Amino acid sequence: MAVVAFGLTLAGGPFSGSFTSELLLDPAPNLAFASLDSNFTLNYAFYEFVTTSESEFYLLGYIWQGFGLTGRLGAFNVQADLLFGPSTADFIYAQEIVTARLAGVEVGFYWAMLSGAVLGGPANGAVLRLAGSVGGCDIVSVTELGARIRDEEFDGITIVHVDTGLSKSYVTNPIVATQTGSVCVGGFTGEKVTINGMSFGCIEDLSTTLYVSCLSGFEWVRFEVVGICSGLSWLSLNLALSFELQTKSIVATPRLILGECLCIDTYMEVLTDAPDNTIYGAFTSLTGFSLYGLGFTYRGQGVTVKELTVFDTGRYVLTTPDYGSVIESLAEAVDKGHEYFPEYWELLSIEVVQDGCCGGITELLINTYFERDSGSLFGWGMTHVEGTFAVNPTLSLGGEIEADPTGLTQLGLCIEVSW
Repeated sequence: MAVVAFGLTLAGGPFSGSFTSELLLDPAPNLAFASLDSNFTLNYAFYEFVTTSESEFYLLGYIWQGFGLTGRLGAFNVQADLLFGPSTADFIYAQEIVTARLAGVEVGFYWAMLSGAVLGGPANGAVLRLAGSVGGCDIVSVTELGARIRDEEFDGITIVHVDTGLSKSYVTNPIVATQTGSVCVGGFTGEKVTINGMSFGCIEDLSTTLYVSCLSGFEWVRFEVVGICSGLSWLSLNLALSFELQTKSIVATPRLILGECLCIDTYMEVLTDAPDNTIYGAFTSLTGFSLYGLGFTYRGQGVTVKELTVFDTGRYVLTTPDYGSVIESLAEAVDKGHEYFPEYWELLSIEVVQDGCCGGITELLINTYFERDSGSLFGWGMTHVEGTFAVNPTLSLGGEIEADPTGLTQLGLCIEVSW
């Protein structure tokens, strides 16, 4: 190891890295110490590769140790990741991604392994992704061979340290390729095909996505229409419509985009005359729509304002900021392990991202939640504020405040140094 390290100093470029430390305090009753999370990242560049070491500590415990490699080898882009749990001396996760563009086709191979020390493991699998253009249409094929990759429909994998709540996320999610009584052959577990770029009449772009699995067959199909002619120069209309075959419903999510800044999302369930509203029984007609959520989003000049409202709070929830602050079905959130707020039904969020006056990025996030059954004014439930201020290109200071009707519940301080 010493010889290799010395060789790298002769062949490669300089070191770079960062150190981040976050301190959380409990304001009640006497501003007590709550937690201390520190992250140390070190990068080293040599030839066309960059190696990364990331160490994370919580209080006095050594929680994560990750290693990474990214670079280019001829026509291939390569990425590799390793994760270990030093506190228990366990190997946790490994991932390898190789991508290239060959004869006009983008080829990507994803492989990952999860150890038995993690819930859901041991598991391993791979994904083959092909993307190209035919006749003006873009076609993307994702073949799942015991794994899934993160995209618009699927999450990657998030590994959580139970004792501290700290987590790590990766693109490739390995799953068990063979199951008792399954019809999976040769490790195949699923296929997703997306076609976009089709246009006709007043529609500039029509895309469709189809997903099938080896166990359930047809899973769902989605359509998105972009650029519907409105006849008005100041109004642009886009519409996204999804039909998901769930246990007892078909879900539709239309989107209306006014200009380039304002989006209106309506979350709807399509009702049919099937027994118990199940799409697996016979039905002859659609009986109506059930609106279970509504969202407004404005983006412009580094400012994002979002308002989400859940009407059917028994079956749909608001996810936490770590999981996108979106409206999601309770069943899906539980199945995917997403954190959510069961007590809140409405969110008003303001996010500002600007270039710092001395370099770096300055950010501010204000999330205000409203409770379903609250005795406070306007049903206010909780406000979360966090921000980062760039002192100079290499030093940033941050803070976090959380309050509810009982008073100040959380206070946090953060410092980040990079070189």
